[in-house]
Amino acid sequence: MWLVLGLAVLAVLAIPLVVSIRRSTELFVIRIDAGRARFIRGRMPQRLLNEISDVVRREKIRTGLIRCVTEGGAPRITATGLGDGAAQQLRNILGTYQVAQIRAGGRPK
Repeated sequence: MWLVLGLAVLAVLAIPLVVSIRRSTELFVIRIDAGRARFIRGRMPQRLLNEISDVVRREKIRTGLIRCVTEGGAPRITATGLGDGAAQQLRNILGTYQVAQIRAGGRPK
């Protein structure tokens, strides 16, 4: 009984650690609601958010989630709710930015 309780407590205490490790490589998160890209967390240049918003509007994306992480020293996008064409356009846009440029950006409006 004590072993099960101890493992349960350990699991609950480990959850924040796992979340913080996962977010340590995260650059920004954008949620798409009702066809509009909304900045959720992280840092990014306003120009990058404007370019992403243009893709969302042009491709008529209604809902989705865009997450940008650092992988191998380069930014990488993972997107849910977007078609292959829109995801490729976002990768093309992101390819023009370096990690340092994204981190140097602030919190866009």
